[in-house]
Amino acid sequence: MILDSHFHALSMRKRGISELPDALVGIDVGTDPGDMSERATVLPPSPLIFASAGSGPWRLDSENYASPEDERQRLIADIEAYGADAIGECGFDNHWKYGTAETQRDLLMMQVELASSLDLPIIIHTRDADREIIAALESESFRCRGVMHCFSSDEEVMRKALDKGLYISFAGNITYKANENIRRCASSVPSDRLLYETDSPYLAPMPMRGKPCIPEYTEYTLSFIAELRKEDREELKEKAVSNLFEMLQRKETVRKLGLS
Repeated sequence: MILDSHFHALSMRKRGISELPDALVGIDVGTDPGDMSERATVLPPSPLIFASAGSGPWRLDSENYASPEDERQRLIADIEAYGADAIGECGFDNHWKYGTAETQRDLLMMQVELASSLDLPIIIHTRDADREIIAALESESFRCRGVMHCFSSDEEVMRKALDKGLYISFAGNITYKANENIRRCASSVPSDRLLYETDSPYLAPMPMRGKPCIPEYTEYTLSFIAELRKEDREELKEKAVSNLFEMLQRKETVRKLGLS
């Protein structure tokens, strides 16, 4: 079994990566409303591969972006046609400075409310935006479960996210030399809130850094986190798989896999 709680099958296909591993458990993550029709053509039929529908902050710079309400209607159309197991990814990105802080927040909170109304988890993207994500998490309207994907913030952000009941997911950048802050968080996050991912085809972990990332590379990240936390590798994997299904509220799958 290979756990990858966050990957992009369509982006992988566009980079020449055509096959997903047979034993894959994880979420194929949406980035743009309307992308689910194309993504559906590249995902294999599997009860262990899930899909989200989302509108990331990069949408604010798209020529066909109109408003959060328009994005909401586009997402609902995707969900009605194809179903969805989560909302996102969505959030803040000050590295590339899409739109403004206000428009990024409006787009995120629209999806927080959508996730809450559909009783689905939300997948949060945040880059160089700790102040903004803390303010969003502290909002009374933030009432959904979910995950901070590719966590790269500090321990204060992690505590705020945990207080909201969110999971914390670590990607291959935890293995990069400069990211001691991420390693500190991975060392202390409670085991029942920990996930790991590739964000394929991006962020390949050491020793594969610089190559297009694939879900199999989570095995490097898993080994790194297990050594960091001084935990048994296979027990950590089993717990993370159970965490994913708990977040998705697929408790029957947990039982079938013998993880409860």
